[in-house]
Amino acid sequence: MDNATQPQPRETPHAGLAMATVGNETRKVLILQVLRQAITVIGAIILFRLLDAGPFGLLGMVFPLMMLPRMVATLGVSVAAVQKKHLSSNQKTALFWATLLLGVLASLATGIAGYLFAWLYAVPELVWVCWAFAATSFVEATGLTHQTLLQREMRIGRIAMIKLVGQALAVTLAVVVGSELQAQDQIAKYGIVALLVMEYVELLVNTIGLWLTAKWKPGPMRLAEVKGLLSFGGFYSTSSLVFYVGQNLDKILLAAMIGSTRSGQRFVGMYTSMYHLMMKPVYLVTDPVTSVMLPSLSRSSDRLRDYATLSRGFYLFTATLLLPAGVGLFVMAPEVVQLLGGDKWKPAAGMLIALAPAICVHGMINISGSLLVGRGQVRRLLGVSLVLLFLQAQAYGCGYLLATQFADQFDVTREQSLAVAIAMSYSVVLLLVSVPYIVICFRSVQLHSRALLFQFARLLCRALLMGAAVWFIRNQLVQYEWHLILRLLAGIAAGAALYTLLAWNDIKVNVLQFMRQRE
Repeated sequence: MDNATQPQPRETPHAGLAMATVGNETRKVLILQVLRQAITVIGAIILFRLLDAGPFGLLGMVFPLMMLPRMVATLGVSVAAVQKKHLSSNQKTALFWATLLLGVLASLATGIAGYLFAWLYAVPELVWVCWAFAATSFVEATGLTHQTLLQREMRIGRIAMIKLVGQALAVTLAVVVGSELQAQDQIAKYGIVALLVMEYVELLVNTIGLWLTAKWKPGPMRLAEVKGLLSFGGFYSTSSLVFYVGQNLDKILLAAMIGSTRSGQRFVGMYTSMYHLMMKPVYLVTDPVTSVMLPSLSRSSDRLRDYATLSRGFYLFTATLLLPAGVGLFVMAPEVVQLLGGDKWKPAAGMLIALAPAICVHGMINISGSLLVGRGQVRRLLGVSLVLLFLQAQAYGCGYLLATQFADQFDVTREQSLAVAIAMSYSVVLLLVSVPYIVICFRSVQLHSRALLFQFARLLCRALLMGAAVWFIRNQLVQYEWHLILRLLAGIAAGAALYTLLAWNDIKVNVLQFMRQRE
C-alpha cells in the first residue's frame, strides 16, 4: 500500500521541534543565500565583460578534475561527523588533524595533476594554473572541522553569514584585479589571476570566520579516534566522487574535444559559465536545504514517522521553488545571456536554453544524497550514483554523435554545436532518470513516494502554464522592440505573479509554512 492510500504521517513532538529548528534555520540561510547569489550575479556581469570567456575557459578545463582530490580529502569525513549522533572531544581533534593531512595531500595531487592536464588538453599553461590553485584544498580543510561542529549545533545561519561576507570580499577584489589587468592590457595572458584571487579570498575569509564563530581549538594530533568516521566517510566520499564526476563529465569531455585552441577555450568558458549560471537557482534552494537536512534527518533516523515528515517537507520545498525557476530560465535565457555578457556571449544563449530544464529536477536529485545518508545508506548512495554516471556517459556519447553529424545543417561552428549538444544531453538524462532515482532513494529508507510524485507533477503543470504565458509575453515584447532590461523584468514579474496565482496553496504550505516554523 502506497502513500496515496495511507493517511499522512502525523508529527510527533520530536518532529515538531525538529521542524521548528529546520524552518528557522532554512529561513535564515535562504535569505542570506539570496543576497549571496545577487553578489555573484553582479560580479559575473562585471567579470564577464572585463575578462571575456578565455580565462573562464582556461579555469573550466581544469576545475572539474582539480576538485576531485579536494572532495576525496575533505567531504566524506566531515559528513560522517555530522551524521554521527555523538562526537567526543578526542574525535573532534582527530577529525581536524585527519582533514588537515588529507587537505595537504589533495593540494599536492592538484598541483601534480597539472602536468597530466597539460598533456591531455595540449595546453602548457595548465601546469602553473593547477599549482596556483593547489593550496585552495589546504585552506578549505583548515576550517572544515569548525564548519562541521557548527552544522552539528544547527547554527547554519552563522555559516551562511560567513560565506556571504567571504563572497562579497572575494568578488570585490576579483573585480579590482580584473580592472587593473584590463588597464594594463594583460587580460589575455593573466585574466585568470582575477579568478584565482576570488577563490583564495573567499576560502580564507570563510576559514577565519568559522574559527572565530565555532570558538573551538584542536588539541594535539590524535588520529586513532577517527577510524570509524573514515570508514563511513570513505563510502560517502566515493559516492560523492562518482556523483561529482557525473555532474562534471560534460565539461571534462568538452574540454578534451575542443580545449586545445583559443577558440575552443572560449566556448569551454561559455559552457562552464552557463552551467554555473544554471546551477545558481539550484544552489540558492538546495544549499539551505542540505545544510539543515542531514543533521536534522540524522537525529530522527530511528523514528521513521518523523523521518518521513521531515523528508517530505524538504522535497516539496525544493520542488515548489525550482520547477518554475527551470521553466522561466528556459524561456528568458536569451535576455539573461545578453544582459550578463553582451554581444560577445550571444553563442552561449543556446547552451543556457539547453541546460535550463535540468533545474526542474536537479534539486531533488541533489538532496536525495542527504535522504540516504541520514539513515546510513551510503552503500546504496554509491550504487545509484554509479548507475547515474553510466547513463550520463551514454548521453554525452549520443550528444557528440549528433553534434558531429548535424553541425553543418545548423550553420554553426563545430565547437558551438558540441557545446549545445552536450548541454542538451545533460538535461535530457537528468529529466529521464529523476523519477526512478527518487523512487529508489525513498524505498531505500523505507518510505513511499507516489503521493509526493503526484504533487511534483501538479506543480510541474502549473509551472509549464506559467512558462507558456511568459513565452507569449516575451515574444510580444520582442516584436514591439522593448528594451532588453524591460523585457527581462516584465517576464520575471509576469512569471512570478502567474505562478503565485496558480500554485498559491502549494507555496503557502510547502514554502511559507515550512519556513515559519518556530521553536
